[in-house]
Amino acid sequence: MPSEKSISKARIITLAAILFCIAVSMILFFIYQKGPDAYHYSPDTKILLYHLIADETYGDYPDLFVKEADFEAQLQEIQKKGYQTFFADELHKIGREKAVVITFDDGYLDNYTTAFPLLRKYGMKATVFLSSDLIGTEGHLTEAQIKEMQESGVFHFGSHTETHLKLGDAMTDVIETELSGSKEAIEAITGAPVLSLAYPHGSYNDMVELLAEKYGYRFCYTTNLPSEPYYENTALPRSYVVRNMPMDEFLSLLD
Repeated sequence: MPSEKSISKARIITLAAILFCIAVSMILFFIYQKGPDAYHYSPDTKILLYHLIADETYGDYPDLFVKEADFEAQLQEIQKKGYQTFFADELHKIGREKAVVITFDDGYLDNYTTAFPLLRKYGMKATVFLSSDLIGTEGHLTEAQIKEMQESGVFHFGSHTETHLKLGDAMTDVIETELSGSKEAIEAITGAPVLSLAYPHGSYNDMVELLAEKYGYRFCYTTNLPSEPYYENTALPRSYVVRNMPMDEFLSLLD
């Protein structure tokens, strides 16, 4: 018959094993529940928002057309200041270096004809947020161009929904269709995972943020200017670059 001492020792071993299992379970729980690190908008990390790089304008929003010479001058200043460029889905890779994330919304044709050669000339990266239903339509990128840009290593592509819808005003099922459909369409073209999203018109709410996470978007961008040191990855700020922006004003976005 086992002694009381051996029984007590067995209980201690059993209790220790149970506590160990509980501790491991808790660690694994937090590992798998924890998303990517929240983004700290530091003075050394800047996110820029462009639309078109073109000398001639059309439509109702001429401010969205940054002149080619101005864009090149801006890239030169980014380079002079020692900034490295990162894709919109690479925020988690940014360390202590000075970093710029260059983004383009909508997927206009000039992103290929004008911005692409200049970015390649200066060895910089950029991200285009595509509205998938506009791919191949007049004035927008084609599938072949998107593939070439992705394979070059100069561009990554994120989602701008299917139809450029104001997500903050939409019903849940419509939001889900816009987010999932665009992601699938872009991934089918590029062969790469789509992990970033820009909210069309800057429109979003708590439900949109939750659904974006549900469909695998790790980094979601707004049109809000940076004003705080801390942002959730589902509501990241960007600084607009507009037509005829004075250089000192552009430099203020980097300082």
